[in-house]
Amino acid sequence: MIVFKKIIVIIIISCIQLGYTQENSVTKCKQNIVTYLDDMEKVLTPKSDQVYHLRYTTKTEFFEKYNIPKTTTKTDMLLSENKIVMDDEHMKLYGDDKNMFVVLPKVSKIYWNNSDPRLFSDSNSYKKFLDIERSLLKSSENISCSSLQKGKDRIVIIPGKEFVKATGLIKQTLVYDHLQKRVTSVENRFNAKSKVKKQLVNYDVLNYNSSKKIKEPLTYIFKGTDLMSTYEGFEIIDNRQK
Repeated sequence: MIVFKKIIVIIIISCIQLGYTQENSVTKCKQNIVTYLDDMEKVLTPKSDQVYHLRYTTKTEFFEKYNIPKTTTKTDMLLSENKIVMDDEHMKLYGDDKNMFVVLPKVSKIYWNNSDPRLFSDSNSYKKFLDIERSLLKSSENISCSSLQKGKDRIVIIPGKEFVKATGLIKQTLVYDHLQKRVTSVENRFNAKSKVKKQLVNYDVLNYNSSKKIKEPLTYIFKGTDLMSTYEGFEIIDNRQK
């Protein structure tokens, strides 16, 4: 499901402190990443009074043989305990634990679906992603850490052969901002067995206690029994199971 793929890339890893000896740097670097992953698991899903606000840009480059142009997608997301709003150039999504609307502006269509309970489950794709990151660290052949300007660190992880064979990932590069105490970018590079050559995600906003509010999904689509003026003339495709 497309929303799961979006959520997977929201938050990655890690918290690195440099200044130790070269002999200990990799061990310390790796341990800090593991600690950060453990902390991130505690905020897998918002509590009843929380709204997460995330804004990020994804740049994807494909291998030349597929003749697919590079893509850049800017995504803005609000996520609460049982509601989600997501907006990018290609689609808008409004959902809760009952309804999910997927709006495709370019083709003037609105898909009305039953909600998927997995969307708000603790065992969602994000938790699985954290487990994958742990496997990446465990299998890694090399981890290097270096200081950048303005209180940022670069962490480069080279996976082991078995991990590369299973995932196609050959290199992951993270930038961690100590002032903001969060990851600001993640770059994944893949081998030629993958269609994607490189994917870079830049995180502009990563707020776990936003003051923003999320409305009921129906109110984004309808005004009374009529479509909102924004969606006037759109076709509604009702896929709900009654």
